[in-house]
Amino acid sequence: MLTVGCVNDSYGALAQQKWPPAARIAAEVFLDAMHGSRVRPYDIATRCRTRSLTRHVPVGPRREIVRFFDLAPPFWPLTVDPGAAALSGYGIDRTGTCIHYIQNPHPLTNRADDMTVQRVQFAPGCHHMMRRATRANPVFICEPLPPGQAIQTLADFLIEAAISLTEGRGPIIADAPESSRIPR
Repeated sequence: MLTVGCVNDSYGALAQQKWPPAARIAAEVFLDAMHGSRVRPYDIATRCRTRSLTRHVPVGPRREIVRFFDLAPPFWPLTVDPGAAALSGYGIDRTGTCIHYIQNPHPLTNRADDMTVQRVQFAPGCHHMMRRATRANPVFICEPLPPGQAIQTLADFLIEAAISLTEGRGPIIADAPESSRIPR
């Protein structure tokens, strides 16, 4: 395991242990390069879990959808998908996890109609962080990629994205496979 200076202040494993050594080292070197070049990560990052259930009540809405937002580590985008309706792509978060990110498509308020009740819950500190979001700095939902897809993403995009980010050009433009897009 590499322990990379100030990147790994807790001296814990940064990259996923299920990855081969080359992929772990590549992710940790990427993190070191981002910190060394002072490339700022996107810091308004969340995870969203959705629970849907059917209530058996005689009157009122029968379906309930609860979305729970939790804080996610800041991330550096590797790619941007030009074909997606919302800003999305692949990235690496501060812990070295390869993620798929998408601009938040969900409402952040409770809603109810004749058929459905939608509730939103926030982890401590998450609602305050999400209120800082603007059009220029939106909220992103980040989901970790399965190990096989993460390794393929690193192989396809990591080196080119690292060069592009350290030169100040931003993430590379690449279409995401249809199967990897987060459903809306």
